[in-house]
Amino acid sequence: MSIGKERGELSRRQQFISLSPCAAQIDVMARLGVATALRPARAAVRLCVVLGCLSAPPAAAAQREAAHADSTGGIVGIVAMKDGGLPLSYSVVSVPALGRERFSNDQGVFTLSDLPAGPVLLRVRHLGYSPAELSVIVHAGRVDTIHVQLAHVAVRLSTVQVRGYPECKDPGVPKAAADSAFATVFDQLHQNADQYRLLTRTYPYLYQVERTLSTTLVNGDVKVDGIDTVGFESSSAWTYKPGTVITRSGSRFFGGTLMMNIPTLVHFADRVFIENHCFYNGGLETVDGVDMLRVDFVAATKIRDPDVNGSMYLDPASFQIRRSVVRLSRIPSGVAGLRETEAVTYFGEIMSSIPIIAGINSVNRFDANARRPQSAATANEQQRLIVVQFLKGRPGDEPKKP
Repeated sequence: MSIGKERGELSRRQQFISLSPCAAQIDVMARLGVATALRPARAAVRLCVVLGCLSAPPAAAAQREAAHADSTGGIVGIVAMKDGGLPLSYSVVSVPALGRERFSNDQGVFTLSDLPAGPVLLRVRHLGYSPAELSVIVHAGRVDTIHVQLAHVAVRLSTVQVRGYPECKDPGVPKAAADSAFATVFDQLHQNADQYRLLTRTYPYLYQVERTLSTTLVNGDVKVDGIDTVGFESSSAWTYKPGTVITRSGSRFFGGTLMMNIPTLVHFADRVFIENHCFYNGGLETVDGVDMLRVDFVAATKIRDPDVNGSMYLDPASFQIRRSVVRLSRIPSGVAGLRETEAVTYFGEIMSSIPIIAGINSVNRFDANARRPQSAATANEQQRLIVVQFLKGRPGDEPKKP
């Protein structure tokens, strides 16, 4: 997102906000058309430091495969609700010790193959439910079936009158002892972020957004500066660290443009982002006629550069992320007349309970001069997700090996 040129000149160069981009409560697959064409995964390349590995005789290769089969096993699991037993589609299943993680399918079924024989720690989670952690015995040479039941999370938050927060001098994860209900909500927000991270990294996709650039003048007129369609990869993401929210494009001395990188959902699973922000219970808020759970965050006082403050909004029943509002914590030096920069992100579900960014509205607000009715009051950028194409399989499929 472009903020503007230094020395006060408004830039018409707009840049796509970092990361992948719903209006709340829309079905992305139905409304936006998810492409199902798949691209074959690249053939895996095996490297070996033992001389003669590549010319090993077929008999030796067969012996190795047989030995491998004798020492590994598999698990087929079904994830369901504890109350009622209905399947929980697209649950997240992981084996932390092996660094393996995947989604179950639309029936809550998952398969984990090539597991080492013996006890294996399994973690299972789903939005709106308490995570489960269990030890499973893997038997060499066979596939066993397990059933995992998750209990629904119930949290009651009331409307909170937010009058302002103190300076953020103790950033990090909210302490459960201080507010157990809010700690549960924050954990569900973290699960949203984890699922989005898993989606973008394990099931990469290409996507296109329609982008509209416009200017609102002081007299109220709106001028459309341009409409285009741009494509991106889900794996291309900006990495947060203090001091990098604002970057400069071009020369500082010859009208360089300042760009804002906007932290979004995936950063709420990022240790560095969490360690540099305080999180607060914003209670229950009605937004566009819909009740939502609000989580506020404030940049740590120790951060001297422009960073971000804002709010994340969750569905109170499903704990699905619905929207976020992000604002600059302070105005960058050298940008005359800039009063505020804000970005509102709308989330949908690419599949049940799997969040995806489907729309972003960003705005730079400037000091208005009534004596100059044709000058810019705001510079606006709208993005709308129009198509998604998975590259290596869809959530629920067995993740493809690199």
